[in-house]
Amino acid sequence: KADRNYEKIPPRPSEPIQAPMQYDFKSFAFRTRQVNPVLRPLRVKSEEVSRVYGGYLSAGYGNYASPYVEGFINSRRDKNKLIGAHGLFSGSDKGPVDEQNSGSGLSKVSIYGKTFNEYVSLSGDVGFENRTTHFYGYPDGTSVEAKDIKQAYNQFKMKGEIANAKASSFGYNLAAGFSYLADKFDATESEIDLDFASRYHISDDSGLGLSAGYYLINRKDALFEAAPRSLFFVNPRYEFYPMADLKVSAGMIAAIENDTIDNKNVHAYPDLKVSYPVSPSVELVGAFTGGIEKVSLQTLSNENIWIGANIPIFHTNKAYDLQAALHTRIGNRVSLNGGFSIAGLKNWYFFVNSTADQSRFAPVYETGETVRSNFFASIGFAHEEYVNILVRGDLFSYNTDKIEQAWHRPTYKVMADASFNIARKVLLDLSIISQGGVKAWDPALAQTVELAPAFDLNIRTEYMISKSFSVFAQLNNITSNNYPLYLHYPVRGFQAIGGLTWSF
Repeated sequence: KADRNYEKIPPRPSEPIQAPMQYDFKSFAFRTRQVNPVLRPLRVKSEEVSRVYGGYLSAGYGNYASPYVEGFINSRRDKNKLIGAHGLFSGSDKGPVDEQNSGSGLSKVSIYGKTFNEYVSLSGDVGFENRTTHFYGYPDGTSVEAKDIKQAYNQFKMKGEIANAKASSFGYNLAAGFSYLADKFDATESEIDLDFASRYHISDDSGLGLSAGYYLINRKDALFEAAPRSLFFVNPRYEFYPMADLKVSAGMIAAIENDTIDNKNVHAYPDLKVSYPVSPSVELVGAFTGGIEKVSLQTLSNENIWIGANIPIFHTNKAYDLQAALHTRIGNRVSLNGGFSIAGLKNWYFFVNSTADQSRFAPVYETGETVRSNFFASIGFAHEEYVNILVRGDLFSYNTDKIEQAWHRPTYKVMADASFNIARKVLLDLSIISQGGVKAWDPALAQTVELAPAFDLNIRTEYMISKSFSVFAQLNNITSNNYPLYLHYPVRGFQAIGGLTWSF
């Protein structure tokens, strides 16, 4: 191994020591202006509360000397109650036959209210209604005065209702009502109605339901006073899912009535309803049921205001009603429905012109059984609040037992309704009604006649001047088709009415 010689690093020369650092402290005063900064924190703009209009008034005038006034007044926002009133006057001093001899009118006024808390909801209404018409179906060339053929129905109604205010396992609704009807020919009718409906939620897949009702009707005519007519029914049912998606409601309907036209006062009917979704957009529904359909002077006059005096009135016994339908949806805007129903009706009524006076009608009853078949189809289209269209067509057939024909019952009916909201400024409503195949018995000719088909096209348009004011125009029977709904009773031709509306 070789030895290496290392040279050592020589020490650095010493540096001179500097004098220590000297510090000099002096006082110093500094003053600034007072600063008051203005802080503006960013805030989210609160939403404006939309204005609620508690009042509405609409008025107009049209041909046939037709004034129109309608108004609503309601309480404003209140989480515990709602109180309001409604009034309507609509009439035509002239009509399709001999001007004033075929005038008509409708007037009504009502007061209603509703209050609710966390548990109970109470509601009620009181109202009065007047309907006027004339028996203008007299033979051509007959000389009569309007006051001698005028008919008027005056009706007072009141109703109260109590129900649970929020969803729970047990839901109920109890309603009670009273009405009194009187016409110009000394006919009066009073009616008491009691209705109850409830449902008990057992689980997500099952529940119990119960409906019941009691109706007591007293009627008196110029020539006789009818015995009180009562009708009671009860409808218990059990709702469940016997298999996935198949919903079944199975029960029965029991009814007790005392109509003299039927020797049997106690009736029982099945009550079966099923629904099954074939897919998210297709559903099958069906039902097999029955029951007693209440018939009164009120229901008959609402259907045919030209009924005569001292007429017989009986309830309709729907022995069975078989229904099946298919509901489909195409996207979120189009719906298609179709189906059929076959019903057996006992003591069903039909309207026939009186032999003594062809301008007045009397109900005739099929004491046997009428089999009524109805095939229907409908299509609907909806796009938010801008477009809503619904078209429905019905085909009817009637197989009567003891009566020759189903008098004044149509064999087909087509209805179409469409509403459009154009730029939130123009509202347009269109409606079409067409029906035909109606047969009637003409006592003057002593033979069956078929009424001309009915076609009615109506258009209503409204222009919004502002959120509070608008103008409207209503055109009825644009084609001016004087078709008859009942034998010897043509409707008015082309009608036009225009007016203003005000929301406040």
